[in-house]
Amino acid sequence: MILLQRIVRCLWIACLGIANGCDLLSERPVAEVGPHQITAAALQSFVAEWSGRRPPTQTADQARRHYLQTMIDARLLLLEARSRGIDTTQAVRSTVQDAIDNRVSALYRAREITDAIAISADEIRAYFDDEGYGLERKVSGILVESQSEADSVLTLLRAGQPFAEVAAAYSIDARSARQGGELGFIGRDMAPRIHIPPEVFRTLPLGAISEPMYTGKYWNIVRFTEERPASYDKYRDSISRQLFAERSAQATREHLELLHNAFEVWLREEALLPLVSAYQRQDLSPLTAESLPLYTFDEGEITVAAAVKVLQEQNIGSGFADSAQAASTLKRIVLNPFLIKEAARRADYYQKPSIQQLEKIKEEEALLDGLKEAIIQDIDISEEDVRRYYDDHPDIFSHEPAVWVEELLLPSADEAKEKRALLEGGTPFADLVGESLRSDAIEKANRFHFHPLEKAVYPKLMAAIENAPEGELIGPVAVEGGFSLFRVLDHEEASIEPYEQVQRRAAALLRREREHWHLQALLEKLREKYAAQIKIDEAHLREAVPDSLLRR
Repeated sequence: MILLQRIVRCLWIACLGIANGCDLLSERPVAEVGPHQITAAALQSFVAEWSGRRPPTQTADQARRHYLQTMIDARLLLLEARSRGIDTTQAVRSTVQDAIDNRVSALYRAREITDAIAISADEIRAYFDDEGYGLERKVSGILVESQSEADSVLTLLRAGQPFAEVAAAYSIDARSARQGGELGFIGRDMAPRIHIPPEVFRTLPLGAISEPMYTGKYWNIVRFTEERPASYDKYRDSISRQLFAERSAQATREHLELLHNAFEVWLREEALLPLVSAYQRQDLSPLTAESLPLYTFDEGEITVAAAVKVLQEQNIGSGFADSAQAASTLKRIVLNPFLIKEAARRADYYQKPSIQQLEKIKEEEALLDGLKEAIIQDIDISEEDVRRYYDDHPDIFSHEPAVWVEELLLPSADEAKEKRALLEGGTPFADLVGESLRSDAIEKANRFHFHPLEKAVYPKLMAAIENAPEGELIGPVAVEGGFSLFRVLDHEEASIEPYEQVQRRAAALLRREREHWHLQALLEKLREKYAAQIKIDEAHLREAVPDSLLRR
């Protein structure tokens, strides 16, 4: 619900206004809702954040009351949630505690483990050079279903049969098989994604045939046929992130080992065995209330029931084949997160003002979510309701004229000319998806749906498409991000989308509308119910929100 989102935002701003400190005028309440005050500072922050969304027909006084009423409504909803006992439910308590635990753990990891990690430019450059990032290599591959087939293919290749012929005859990857196994240029970062080990990418000589490589399901044989230099700038940031991730993982392992020893943690074998047995039976229910300690440490214990709760929350269904594997799984899923939280508790992270403020915010968010669920739980929408909504709102389900295009975006004019020759020779656009710079080329098989509104994003490409005759291969054309080859496939006129295609969207929009109505109806009742507890200082409201603030 948009209104609830605004209310949640308003709660954050109210907390910020209090936390940042205010002068006496700003601290003076503009309104009171029961025991809660809405200060000038909180209202000013809210207005500054939302003034761009002010309806143009509102007068300044109407706008002031509108913003203040939104904050009052937030407090009314919270009063109602608490009056219904939603704040005492286990769902709310768990949601708040999980949010606090996650924030505290992240804060502890950052300050105690990763803040000291720095990756220098020299380290990034050395990794770029040593790991083969300086080259991009054109690769061809033959993908087969079994090791015996891979061995047969390798025998043919070593006997001198051309790679392209073998790929066309035996590769189960139809797209690359039509091109003699050619997959295009790949960089060091892409190699593992197509199951080429970094060592093979770095060291396999041009023209040499690799040994068969298992992909996890199939078998792959590759060779590299061309090389070109790769830009350091292209990979610098990704290498920096990778090195940081590796150092962080190592530092975390070392830190956790220190905590394990410092807290004198012991895994109890007598509790582990029943847990392994329960997993093997695929029935954890007998252990959900088991108070037997699974881990003991210097200040307490983690019971079997507590561990089972974590495992079930994370939907862990494997990793318990035997005691050794179970111990490893439990260490990763249960013990390590606990050690971080326990270390943070002992270091008073949970007492930090920012965490206590976050606890209040998360509690109020959870209360609003709980109240929302209570409001909408009885909403019932029939298929007839959805169809009627669709029929009554044709403007929502209509689309502008559009054009279907198959397109290939390439980094240079020379490469575009090479690929144009392939396309003119009959190679389908879909077979060249690995060459395209577009991130969704593979997903869409180089077929794209362009609308007039996309002129703002692709002005050069859209201008070329608009002037292109249908069915003709166009390009290379210099466009945003590279050089484009394209063919216009079809033009679509403006029309209303068929009901069958938009039924789910129509149902979701209708549900959102009904939810909004229910919330508005509740707010009307709450404004009346709590009217005696609402006090507004009209004079101070105009001081707190001057016309100049509303005009921003």
